[in-house]
Amino acid sequence: MKFQFYRLYALLILSSALIIWSFSEIHGAMQHQVESYQIDVDSVFRGLSEEDSSVLFRQLSRDELALPQDLADKLDGGETIALTLSGGKTYYYRQAPDISDPNNKEPAKVIAFGPVLRKPTQAVPTELIIFALYASLGCLALLLIWPLFRDLSQLQASAVEFGANPRKMEQTINKRSAIYPLAKVFHEVTVQIVDFLQMHKELSRTISHEVRTPLARMRFALQLSKAELDEKYWQRLNADIDEIEQLANNYLSFAKLEHREAQIKKEAVSTQAFLDELEEKFALYQDKIGITFIADDRLAVFDASSMSIATQNLIMNALRFAKQNIQVRFRCEDDLCRITVEDDGPGFEGKGKQLLAAFARDKEQSDGSGYGLGLYIARKIAIWHQGRLEVAKSEELGGASLTLVWRNQPAK
Repeated sequence: MKFQFYRLYALLILSSALIIWSFSEIHGAMQHQVESYQIDVDSVFRGLSEEDSSVLFRQLSRDELALPQDLADKLDGGETIALTLSGGKTYYYRQAPDISDPNNKEPAKVIAFGPVLRKPTQAVPTELIIFALYASLGCLALLLIWPLFRDLSQLQASAVEFGANPRKMEQTINKRSAIYPLAKVFHEVTVQIVDFLQMHKELSRTISHEVRTPLARMRFALQLSKAELDEKYWQRLNADIDEIEQLANNYLSFAKLEHREAQIKKEAVSTQAFLDELEEKFALYQDKIGITFIADDRLAVFDASSMSIATQNLIMNALRFAKQNIQVRFRCEDDLCRITVEDDGPGFEGKGKQLLAAFARDKEQSDGSGYGLGLYIARKIAIWHQGRLEVAKSEELGGASLTLVWRNQPAK
């Protein structure tokens, strides 16, 4: 915000200086076009009373005057010229009317008037006036724009503070400020956001305590009645309970991300050991779909717990679409680390960016599974690591390619 203030302030100063300079040049050009001579009458009469000098009208020969070329040209052109001596005495010269015989070869005559004692005048400090004018313009611009940028800077600081720690912010902008309507709307929005976050937390607690308990009772009752129910209906009910529990778990994970409850602890982890642990978790899927884990066995700096959740979400997403093969690759090159999950399914077909939002689901999924949180959580975890989630088409398997990318910085 300060940069915008200084830029606008400099623009105003330079514009004002350009305008003043332009008018000064125009005024100077007009002054040079017309020259006039003024004589103080009082100085003429004082000159008549001086003992050592008097005001005289006399004729001189043109040869008696030794003048610079520019003054000589003006005199020959019929103009009146003035010469001021060091003592302050001024003499005026003008070419005399030529009424003599045209055949007369005598030098031209010049009428001399003087000396005239000028009244002492104090020189006008032009530089001081220009400086005062510039300073006045600068102060005026500062007076006009500084309150606006001061309030904007204060509002910007409040917005940054609210982003770091959402809470109800006090209204600090004066009602007479030009940005008061904006500050008022910002204050109202912060109140609404805080109320929404509080409601979100209460809903998370409700799901955590009030929903899981009935689900546990339902699962226990379902196990007791397994012998009395048909196997098909029992599996359907059990799958429905699993689905509700998965939704609750995903929502709780989503709530933690939104409230930043998870704590990131970065440390150096072996890429091979990280994938070996994931391979054990997904070993039971190997009978249905082949999952290949490839690592370059290097040390990478990241939070193993959150990154494991993100990678599992990517693998679970691939399991829903893959036909036969899934490939999980962990590589670190230079200062970048990449975890890529590819499959041989249909791919996203241009919908990848849309599905990265929370609760965004692909309506064309054949099984209707998923709640639009897996990719969003993976993307959030990548952002925690100052990275990103890239969505592309797999060149090797032909399906979707999801990549977690982050900078491999040393652990603090």
